[in-house]
Amino acid sequence: MPSVTHQSTPPDRLAFSPPVAARLRESDLDVIVTGGGGWLGQATLEMLESTFAGRTGARVHAFGSSRRTITLRSGRQLDIHPLAELSELTVGAHLFAHYAFATREFVSRLGVEAYVVRNREITALVADQLLRTEPVGLFAISSGAVYLGDNPSTNPYGVLKAEDERLFLELARRDRRARYAPRIVIPRLFNLAGPFLNKPDRYVLGSVIEDIGRGGPIRLTASRPVVRSYVHVADLIDIAFGAMVGEGPVPDGPFDAAGEREIEVGELAELAASVLGQPGMAIERPPFDGTAPDRYVGDPMKLRSLAAAHGVDLKPLSRQIEDTARFMGL
Repeated sequence: MPSVTHQSTPPDRLAFSPPVAARLRESDLDVIVTGGGGWLGQATLEMLESTFAGRTGARVHAFGSSRRTITLRSGRQLDIHPLAELSELTVGAHLFAHYAFATREFVSRLGVEAYVVRNREITALVADQLLRTEPVGLFAISSGAVYLGDNPSTNPYGVLKAEDERLFLELARRDRRARYAPRIVIPRLFNLAGPFLNKPDRYVLGSVIEDIGRGGPIRLTASRPVVRSYVHVADLIDIAFGAMVGEGPVPDGPFDAAGEREIEVGELAELAASVLGQPGMAIERPPFDGTAPDRYVGDPMKLRSLAAAHGVDLKPLSRQIEDTARFMGL
């Protein structure tokens, strides 16, 4: 294996924890990343570059919605290939990080039927690749939306994510003619924080930070309690790659990704203002109307146990807020 000079990563850039980074460097595994231009995709590419350095272009194969070249925050450039070309890739032993998916906002743009068709086409491309190349590890993002109902007309995103969970588990567990099955990690994501947040106005934390950056007030629109729990994007990726390349436990199925604490968004706004040096900033919000709380939070126990098993120190919410705000320019 060619020697790799590994330098410490600047504090504003994401990196794997030392044990995970070491296992990755020593593994000789390539990595396929789908959805390379999205939030998780960009974070993953930066973390892989922090590990592979000058060999990133040779060991990382990134795919997205279109062909383009992206410039990582280090200044290194990396090609993103169209997802349709995934079947043309020839690769040896590898890990597969799958994030490509048309997210919920596309339902209104495309209509439910076209939305379902688009995502099933993506799934078919990925499933074919998994069968053809048999990765050592598979990291596939699911969603807490799987708990929001099984009617595709009202919850197409969640229904399709549940379909993907079942399919990927089936592919991973099928008879491999005495070859070992991939180590598979399928977290159900609820609320994410950290660098590469895209479309901040679509997320409560992003909107709160934008209001703070404008000098306030912080405007919350919900007239009922809204409860969330955040995971740092780097921690989620670190845990997943640790499970794929490590010798420790692998989840026996999909699991919830939830953070250190649950927090109501009013308290979140107060905490963010304090963390970002604006304690006491005004918060505007309509009075509660008696409606039941909007609680979009998973069970944190499995994520915590995996973090402990693979040497990942989960970042507290205050650090998550700081890292998200720094990426947004605050």
